[in-house]
Amino acid sequence: MSETALNAADSHDLIRVHGARVNNLKDVSVEIPKRRLTVFTGVSGSGKSSLVFGTIAAESQRLINETYSAFVQGFMPTMTRPEVDVLDGLTTAILVDQERMGANPRSTVGTATDANAMLRIVFSRLGQPHIGSPKAFAFNVPSVRATGAMTVERGASKTVRRSFSVTGGMCARCEGMGAVSDVELAQLFDDSKSLAEGALTIPGYKAGGWNYRLYSASGYADPDKPIRDYTETELHDFLYREPTRMKIAGINMTYEGLIPRIQKSMLARDKEAMQPHIRAFVERAVTFTACPDCGGTRLSEAARLSKIKGISAPADPRLVRGDRAGLPVARPAGGHAVGRRGTARQDDPPPRLLAHGRHLRLRRADDRTAPP
Repeated sequence: MSETALNAADSHDLIRVHGARVNNLKDVSVEIPKRRLTVFTGVSGSGKSSLVFGTIAAESQRLINETYSAFVQGFMPTMTRPEVDVLDGLTTAILVDQERMGANPRSTVGTATDANAMLRIVFSRLGQPHIGSPKAFAFNVPSVRATGAMTVERGASKTVRRSFSVTGGMCARCEGMGAVSDVELAQLFDDSKSLAEGALTIPGYKAGGWNYRLYSASGYADPDKPIRDYTETELHDFLYREPTRMKIAGINMTYEGLIPRIQKSMLARDKEAMQPHIRAFVERAVTFTACPDCGGTRLSEAARLSKIKGISAPADPRLVRGDRAGLPVARPAGGHAVGRRGTARQDDPPPRLLAHGRHLRLRRADDRTAPP
């Protein structure tokens, strides 16, 4: 084999670093070949990040920023040159840092990379049957319809009726989350106790705290009565009441049923971003299953039926969930689920009281799936 063939890869240009002193680097000098995969290894604190991110990537970004006008640079962060004697051969750098993606449960690989935005445009123009604009394929956009009267001030003014509609791609059942949840009420409170006796077992809802005072002083439930003795109206207000403004201890607060309050404050977050005791509570009290309507795709039926050459918008699950790409998976944050019904057997474990949507039901402990 000729010498040229042996050294073909080594003939590429180099990124030259000489005398790098960023953070804990001590006059480090290295030559990195371009267009080849280079891996930096070492023990924690050896300076890998300081060399790659703090020196090479930082200087590349600084040089790019200098190409903008002075007006634009005024809105950009000021970046100083890294402490290094020589640093040349740099080209545009694409920086993938070591921070985890945002903990928004609606974030997927497609939304993080803008691939979903491009797919929505493609399907809105080429998908058959045609169902509307790119919004019709967006799982974060609900469908909206409205009708009302309006006055047109032109000549002799008259009142006419107009209708308004927006076709969104959100699955109405799971609200674009791709999954639904069951909340086990026995993990939220001890129904043999009253609120004053510490019935609530949710983290942050201990007797005496503000979350406790919100329910005990609201007037919708008797704080001295065991929860199992609540009337149907009291139980509904305690668990599902719509947000209502009121004054508690002289402070304006918003009262909301326990179930939707937990869904918004806890289940709307990515599980991996939760504090350990909150994550343990969610894993203990909530059961997540794929949405039976959209099959976990998050999209409405119309969006799923619009296809290009037989391929529907959520055909690639990596763009919907992100799990096969090794990136954070979007976690569900609520919705409704209906469990299987069956005849209890003598050896069955005792049923559990679950909340889903606006209903209560009994379910056996081994029943953890939704119906087909």
